[in-house]
Amino acid sequence: MLDILIILNLTIMGAVYGYAVAASAVAYPAMMATSRATAVEFFAPFFHKSAHMQLVLSLVVLGLSLVISLMGGGWLWLIGGVVLQVSGPYTIRTLMPVNNRIMAEGADINSDQMTKDLRSWGRLHFPRTVLATLIFVLFAYLAVLGGA
Repeated sequence: MLDILIILNLTIMGAVYGYAVAASAVAYPAMMATSRATAVEFFAPFFHKSAHMQLVLSLVVLGLSLVISLMGGGWLWLIGGVVLQVSGPYTIRTLMPVNNRIMAEGADINSDQMTKDLRSWGRLHFPRTVLATLIFVLFAYLAVLGGA
């Protein structure tokens, strides 16, 4: 049973990691390669779909990490699941003001602020990508070692 939970958790963490990389390395550059109007129009549905998915997946990883730790998989699973949750407060504090300005009804898409927000979003999202990468690598390492 523990092996199944580890595989499930690693798979879900792989989805979190994959989505973070895709957002930083694919979606954001593609968005920035379009017109400003298209980038702003794309951003709201992109944000709403990804925010809900990332939240749910992150909480599932936390829950599975707790169960794995309690079943003898080692405390590093729980530590990884808890550390992943740092992306929540970071997002609320750092990314949400930018997200909200980009998605604001009636926002001036030609303003200097919009230019700054669109340009800074990728840089601000990057720490989330690094965090997801590190935790995915940790979980893969733990899965191969059989815990720690």
